[in-house]
Amino acid sequence: MRDFTAAAGRLRSLSLGAKLLYTAFTVASVIGLLVSWRLYGAMVHDAGSAGYYAGAAVVAPAPTQTAAPAEGPALDLGPELDLPATPETPRVLVEQISERKLLEVTHFHLFSVPVYVLILAHLWLLARLPSWLHTAGVVAAVFTSGLHMAAPWLIRGAPGAAALMPVSGVAMLVSLGAMAVVSTVDMWSPRRSRRGEAPPPSEAE
Repeated sequence: MRDFTAAAGRLRSLSLGAKLLYTAFTVASVIGLLVSWRLYGAMVHDAGSAGYYAGAAVVAPAPTQTAAPAEGPALDLGPELDLPATPETPRVLVEQISERKLLEVTHFHLFSVPVYVLILAHLWLLARLPSWLHTAGVVAAVFTSGLHMAAPWLIRGAPGAAALMPVSGVAMLVSLGAMAVVSTVDMWSPRRSRRGEAPPPSEAE
C-alpha cells in the first residue's frame, strides 16, 4: 500500500512482469465491457429495457409482405364487416423478468463489479495524473457502476425510466474504459526522473 502514499507515476516503476500482468487485466477489462454491451443488446432485443425488466407492452415488428395469392374462384364470405381503414399497430406484452432471476443477476454483479472497479481504480490512482483527476475518475467509476446495477430495479418500479439502463451502461463503459486505457498507456510510458525525487525502493536498496 506504500505505493499510494508516494507521488503519482508509480505505474512506470513496475517490473516487466507486473506490467504484463496488469496490461492483460486492462485489456480483458475493455473486452469485457464491450462484450457486456453486446450481451445487453441480445438480452433485451426488441423489448427494450422497459419490456424486459417491467413487462411493458411494446410495438410488434411489422409483418413481412408475402406474395399475392394465385387467382382463384371468388368466395362468398357473408356481409362485409365494418373494419377500420387503418388497423392499429399490433402490440405484444412482454413478460416481466422474475424477481428471483433479477436477484440472482444483482447478487452476482454485487460480488464482481466492485472488485473489478477496485482493481482498475488502484491502477488509475498509480498513474501520473493530477490528484483532482484521480478523484474525479474514481467518483465517476463508482457512481456509474452503482447506477447501472441499480437500473434494473428502478426500471422494474418505473418503466418510464427505461433510458436509465443504456445511459448508465454507456457512462460506465466510458469511465471504466478510460481508466483501463489511460492506466495502460501511462504504465508503458518512459520514466521521467525529477530532481529531488527519491528512487523507487527496488533501486534504493
